Amino acid sequence: MSIFRISLLITYCSLLFPLLALADPSLNHLVNKLQNKYQSMEALQADFSQSYQSKRFSGSTRTESGVVYLRKGGLMKWEYKQPEKKIFVSDGIFYFYYVPEDKQVVKSAVDNHNQQSPALFLAGRGSFAKDFKAQWADPRPGSRLVKLIPVKQQPDFEYLIVEVDPVRDLILRLVVVDSYDNRTEYRFTNIRENPPLPTNFFIFQAPPGTDVILQRREADEN
Repeated sequence: MSIFRISLLITYCSLLFPLLALADPSLNHLVNKLQNKYQSMEALQADFSQSYQSKRFSGSTRTESGVVYLRKGGLMKWEYKQPEKKIFVSDGIFYFYYVPEDKQVVKSAVDNHNQQSPALFLAGRGSFAKDFKAQWADPRPGSRLVKLIPVKQQPDFEYLIVEVDPVRDLILRLVVVDSYDNRTEYRFTNIRENPPLPTNFFIFQAPPGTDVILQRREADEN
């Protein structure tokens, strides 16, 4: 998995506890309900499917699935089960990407100084009200699709689309669209609010015999 694909995972988690700048009253009402729902939760667990569709290679779609766990403080664990087992974890300090078959883990530091880092929103830093504009992705009455456009250009995506559950006010689907119109879509089912997830649940320890590759940020190398 590339750093680009890893950043998409972090992008989803940045939607926890959002504060969005809105103008349309009905849109404002919908997103405020979404905001209140996620602000009231300490943790979340869900089954997910992730598909990537390339604009350049039309018809070529890769789909993966597994279980995701999220907790306030920037803690998250994505356990991929199909078609290949792998794990992406953040303990709030480091990111770990582990593929058992390769017997290696890529480790990189969480950038707490980059105010554009989506992971900071999990830690209660930054503000979606300043960084995003919201509009209807589908203008028809009864729409539950919201388009989020970053105020400042982002390296990993042009905009996001979220589908909101009309009953539980939870995110059911997230679409991440990049500058080439490539799309990564996440669908969430069997969502559990506030499952018991202890802090040490997000601590990753590489199994014996695993190669650890430390990936440095560009800022650290300059």
